[in-house]
Amino acid sequence: MQRRKGSRVPGVKGSRVIETRPLGPLTPWTLVNLGCALALACLAAGCTIGRYYYGTPLQADPSVLVQGQSTKSDVLRLLGPPVRITHQTNGDAFVYVYERQNSSSFRVTDPVTGTNWFTYSRLLDDRDTLLVLFDFTGVVRGVAEDHHVEHMPPL
Repeated sequence: MQRRKGSRVPGVKGSRVIETRPLGPLTPWTLVNLGCALALACLAAGCTIGRYYYGTPLQADPSVLVQGQSTKSDVLRLLGPPVRITHQTNGDAFVYVYERQNSSSFRVTDPVTGTNWFTYSRLLDDRDTLLVLFDFTGVVRGVAEDHHVEHMPPL
């Protein structure tokens, strides 16, 4: 039994029969419109990769420093200039820091309204820190090291 367009289906409140037709072949203008929509979607997406490096990697192995024997000149010759020198009540301290931050993000925004639809971000942060303590005569009295930079996975 075939129903007319706009007639009601018995027993279903508020229903109407609608006419459907098969989709015809794609015209060149339809393909152009689809291409424009795809181009707008691609223009609305953005990707950012950032790298931030602070300090320099340690130039030598700090385990060669001997407490009570090595001097400031030995430390400077082996490791180079520190990032920071602090003066304490019982001597000086050299601070060496090497930090790496790698970040990446991907964002999809609406090209018309600017509304953010989706954002994915990843931040990797690793740091090497070396602290060398000296007494008043300039002799090493302590060395502390915190090493993490080699363990950073790639983006």
